[in-house]
Amino acid sequence: MKNKFNIGVDIGGTNIKYGMVSSSGRILACGIIPSCKTSGKKGGLRNLRKGIDSLLVSAKQSKFKINSIGIGVPGTVDLPKGRIIGIPPNLPFLADFSLRKYLRRFYPYPIYVDNDANVMALAEYKFGAAKGYKNCICITLGTGIGSGVILEGKLFRGSSFVGPEFGHTSIYFSGIKCHCGNYGCVEMYASEPAMIKRAKELLKKNRGSILYQLSQGDLNRLKTKDLFLAEKLKDKVAQKVIQETACYLGTALSNAVNLINPEIMVVGGGVALSAGVNFFKMIEKEIKTRAFPSATKNLKIVKAKLGNDAGFIGASILGGELEVKRMSF
Repeated sequence: MKNKFNIGVDIGGTNIKYGMVSSSGRILACGIIPSCKTSGKKGGLRNLRKGIDSLLVSAKQSKFKINSIGIGVPGTVDLPKGRIIGIPPNLPFLADFSLRKYLRRFYPYPIYVDNDANVMALAEYKFGAAKGYKNCICITLGTGIGSGVILEGKLFRGSSFVGPEFGHTSIYFSGIKCHCGNYGCVEMYASEPAMIKRAKELLKKNRGSILYQLSQGDLNRLKTKDLFLAEKLKDKVAQKVIQETACYLGTALSNAVNLINPEIMVVGGGVALSAGVNFFKMIEKEIKTRAFPSATKNLKIVKAKLGNDAGFIGASILGGELEVKRMSF
């Protein structure tokens, strides 16, 4: 049993993604299973254990030694306790729940829990699009908008593990009320649900849009991948929604650029996976219009490299982070 590997789990609003990953970022086994949102708390936790158990079986069969288990989850995480603080917007079942304490009942390995955007940032920094850079901002666009920041080669979490939350940067002081309680959060304008909502509103006045065909006449089936496909086909509704989304994101992220002065900005998540090059160019244009020229002169804005695997890859390397190991007990 010479080889040593870690297990990483990414708990999302819809699915739980999990994998066994080597210290060099190579995926040995992986899978996906419904999360708490679709199967309830008991079902979601049972599925979490099923995913981990399947990886442990694979590890045993291949004679791989497992060093640790890392979990990425939406919301604020008390790092030393592995406990979710407050109510995760898209997973209320896990409010004030200690995943670390729960999983210790079943597994004899060191267990680490962190915010899902933080682990995505770790993965992209170690093995993905941000590799080789010391200062970067990673954004995840999906059901919500998450963010992770690497400063001088270290993951930034803030004094009480809350930072950074760029998805809850307010771009309209009297805008739409967010589920966090604030008004005008960029998540209410540039997340996947927000994009779909605006598209549906515009489609009421544009019955000739190709989006009706792509959704097979049922707008409840409309996805952001349909919007990006329709944009390529010059559909006016899709073009407007995507251009507005890029503007909203660029506005919020220009503040982050002025504040942090990163070398690179990595955009990932389900929305980014479907997006074409033009979407990133529009975001970049908006940022460079609004942020200081000195902060954007050498700034790179790129698509995430690791795709949907970034979450569990990043979670798998949590145990290798000295800061996490020092805080955990």
